[in-house]
Amino acid sequence: MLLFRSTFFQLIFPFLMALGILTFILSMETVYRLIHLIVERGVSVFSVGMMLLYRLPQFLSVTLPLAIVIACVVLMVRLSTEYEISAMNAIGISIWKIGRPFFLFGFIITAIALSITLWLQPAGYAAFEEEKLMILKTQTAKTIQPLVLNFDFPGKVLHVQEKDENEELSGVFITDKDLRSDSMVTLADRGRIKVRSGERDLILHLEDGLIHSQGSTDNYRTIAFQQFHYIFRPPQIVTANEGGHIWGVPTNSLLQNPSQSSQMELFLRLTTPWACLAFSVATIPLGLINPRRGRSGAYLRGLILVVIYYILWLGSKEMTMHMNFRPHVLWMPPLLIGLFGVYSLYRSNLNLQIFSAFPNLKKKPG
Repeated sequence: MLLFRSTFFQLIFPFLMALGILTFILSMETVYRLIHLIVERGVSVFSVGMMLLYRLPQFLSVTLPLAIVIACVVLMVRLSTEYEISAMNAIGISIWKIGRPFFLFGFIITAIALSITLWLQPAGYAAFEEEKLMILKTQTAKTIQPLVLNFDFPGKVLHVQEKDENEELSGVFITDKDLRSDSMVTLADRGRIKVRSGERDLILHLEDGLIHSQGSTDNYRTIAFQQFHYIFRPPQIVTANEGGHIWGVPTNSLLQNPSQSSQMELFLRLTTPWACLAFSVATIPLGLINPRRGRSGAYLRGLILVVIYYILWLGSKEMTMHMNFRPHVLWMPPLLIGLFGVYSLYRSNLNLQIFSAFPNLKKKPG
């Protein structure tokens, strides 16, 4: 029991170190873009910090399995090089008993990862999108300054005469950024920026104005309006390709939606965390090394295992998305890695028993 607890607690420090470093590396791009919001757009540090916190579950869902691999391989290599594995095996402790704290640790991290992917990740992503929408609304309005040309609107140039403390615009002038024969010029007495509820699109609400347009056949037209809406999607303020994702949909809603995309997302949330348990099993035999040899071989095997897992993961996603396989195929990567780990443990345990029975047994030179 003492040996079990000692091995279990020795896993915690390398796991937390690896988790922190990997999460930091993975979040670097987002951190850079969020810092850009502070410097370029004057967004408060608190809002930026909250956005980063909302993205944290998404980062952890990726880094938790990788941290498990690093922690297990590092500890197994240390136990091997310090002859602790040999000593435990000599007194009759099998590799299965040595691996029990690894299995328990992997199971606990799997449970944590499941709570992240099923609940925290969708809730965090939805909150992230909501916060980004609020920043988009406030910052777009703030960038509009009287008597200054504004190019933040895709394909348009905006100019206003006045803007009051309530963000109400007066003397609005809008034209196409690239002037062509069919370009339009819009003039309005008043205007205001609005955000469509639940959408990223912004609405420039105009009142009492004229639209001047030149048709392709030289037909000049003037259209008077009392109310007119420009609907547009401004440039992304944080990421380049995250619009309309299903990541923010609650898991309960996915359960009730039979569509292929919803079912694939549901199974991704269910299956990905089990890689933590699969890795905790498979990395034990990978970390068994000859104490007289270098450690690099164990680390290389761990890296190869991770690469194989993600190849299987990408392949199962492609099979589900483009080959009309049922989303159950997403169980394949953690299941195959786990079965490989069980088989490798069996072989390692057999080899350790042979060398314990014949300590002077050496391989013949080839």
